[in-house]
Amino acid sequence: MALLLLAALEVATAVAQRTPQPVFTELFTYDPAAPAQLLGKWLISSQLDTKLQPLRVGVVEDSGVPVGRVTVQEGDGLEGASEAMLQARHYICDSEGSRAADVEAEPGGIVPSERAEIQVRSDRATGAGELVKFDELVWYRFSFKIAGDWPQDVPAAGRQPCRTVIHQIKQDSFKGGKSCNASPFFKIEARPLGDHVRFFAQVAAGTPCAQPPMVMRKQICRRDLSRESWTTVQVRLNPAHDASGRVDVWLNGAFCGAYQGPMADRDYGARRNGAPFINAQPRFGIYRDWRAETQTIYFDKIMFWNADPAGHPDWNMSPPPG
Repeated sequence: MALLLLAALEVATAVAQRTPQPVFTELFTYDPAAPAQLLGKWLISSQLDTKLQPLRVGVVEDSGVPVGRVTVQEGDGLEGASEAMLQARHYICDSEGSRAADVEAEPGGIVPSERAEIQVRSDRATGAGELVKFDELVWYRFSFKIAGDWPQDVPAAGRQPCRTVIHQIKQDSFKGGKSCNASPFFKIEARPLGDHVRFFAQVAAGTPCAQPPMVMRKQICRRDLSRESWTTVQVRLNPAHDASGRVDVWLNGAFCGAYQGPMADRDYGARRNGAPFINAQPRFGIYRDWRAETQTIYFDKIMFWNADPAGHPDWNMSPPPG
């Protein structure tokens, strides 16, 4: 009997050793009284006032488990608001939805945005610490919970729910040394919508530096989710500028959608030593259009793999259809 038990243990150990382990794990096991401990793995939005960073990004307990907390208040990391807008408090979003389309249609129209996000630390000069690279498969998962402080918007006729990005990966674009305001090539949103939030993933590809900009955007995995309950997202991503690009998304254990095709900006995207690279590594938090209300989101168990994690207890997903 002892020999059988020993043999079974050896088999189990061998299987565990063959299962790829995450190359990056964040469980938020930091002292809530010392939020700066996060900075060992993460950068906090540079647009956010450094005095506000420890107030907006931290660690709390949820059912006895430490989780990450990100809060955005009016004016946090505000960009794009003119002096006239500021004086008039001419918000882009309110309880009747988004005015972004109207503002963009104005001559020189810029939609002011706010943010508080954490971004995976990496060395842009050498690439050390980068988790997502062009033409290399990456698998990752994270859980999030929308707090009860999110507004309950009911969009008026002709308006859309307010843009609220909770996760993004981006290759910035430049022409003549100037930024072309590229969209993230992969992002996940959770837009306030009545008692729920409108969840979807979106892929972008094209040339934002063209005049007019030529950018294709494709939504996948669109669902309405409940607030104040945990949602698990799992992603298999092969970022590429050509038809080999692919992303698969699972939501709460069920396959939710896929995209096949080019991503990001082949022509003017950020480059290092002549080769394109993803200069904005994965971000988690809130990036939204300017509004008055506070919003809080919680994150847990962020994990990345650079090899197929099939069999790992924190992945354990079946392949996507087809």
